[in-house]
Amino acid sequence: TLKPALVHGAGRNRRDQQAMFKKFDPDNDVSTSTQVKSSVQRAIKAQIIDAHPALTDEVLDELLPKKPPLVQFKVGPHLMLFCRGAEPCFFQHRDGPVLPSLKFVHKYPGLEFTSVTVDKGAIPFVLGGAHIMCPGLTN
Repeated sequence: TLKPALVHGAGRNRRDQQAMFKKFDPDNDVSTSTQVKSSVQRAIKAQIIDAHPALTDEVLDELLPKKPPLVQFKVGPHLMLFCRGAEPCFFQHRDGPVLPSLKFVHKYPGLEFTSVTVDKGAIPFVLGGAHIMCPGLTN
């Protein structure tokens, strides 16, 4: 079975990790929320598997079980956020691909979602939201 991993730099306890993600408040930050139908949930899982071939149906079923249901939040005019309980799992901008949230990627680092490596000096700028050009990538 897959187990969530601790975020790198694990001296933090669970309360500190939850505090990092307090910015999303479903009561104030969304215009609508609906429970995702099972057919739509299957389509979302198919999109995720197409985008990440390393994931199998079994792994995805373990990560996104049928209970509790997946809930879709409309955030702003063009963003859909898919949450399992209170945890944001995936998001979609307009009709683009369904992408995992950063919290989800950090929780399951062994799933090998697409990643890039930058030089150590670029890390503060990337974390600050800077755009990355190809020459700035090391791997």
